[in-house]
Amino acid sequence: MSGLPVLAQQNIRISGTVFQSDKKTPIPGATITRVNSHLGVLTDENGAFLIDVSQQDTLMVRAVGFKPLMYLPKQLPVSEVRVNIVLQEDSVMLGEVEVTSRPSKEMIDRALRNMKREQVSQVKRPGYIPGLEPPPPPEEPAPTIASPVGLLYNMLSREGKELKKLQELKAEEELKRKQQEKKDYNRFFKDNTGYQ
Repeated sequence: MSGLPVLAQQNIRISGTVFQSDKKTPIPGATITRVNSHLGVLTDENGAFLIDVSQQDTLMVRAVGFKPLMYLPKQLPVSEVRVNIVLQEDSVMLGEVEVTSRPSKEMIDRALRNMKREQVSQVKRPGYIPGLEPPPPPEEPAPTIASPVGLLYNMLSREGKELKKLQELKAEEELKRKQQEKKDYNRFFKDNTGYQ
């Protein structure tokens, strides 16, 4: 057997404080996460934290407004380490902002480009909606003495005679329908005088 001590893989408890670049001002709410497992802790109002890691873990320290920092624990035969971590400020240059009461022409053009376009229909009548057809044209007024040519045409032509016969048949059908309607209504009364 060898006389050298064997270092078993053990967990290390790391406690410490996260500071700003002046090394005096603590950073509250910074995150310290184990890179391999994505488990981590937040610093308290004094910038202090406490986390358990294995010797192979890497820590990622992040805070809003500061550059992220990777921290590798040293291979030491101890179970607890105290560290101070200093984060450097990260400056982000924002673009120029113009405040106006209405959008610029470029914004309007961009919004119009991003609007969903209506699908182009491949039918012959793109605006067609069934059931909304226009009503049939009204019938031409009956010829009168004021228009003698139309009156003579209707009296003497074959088409005029057929039209007159059709009108008589329609009037006769309407009379039969009204009589049937009266008969159907009156059958509910004993004296059959309800519908006049």
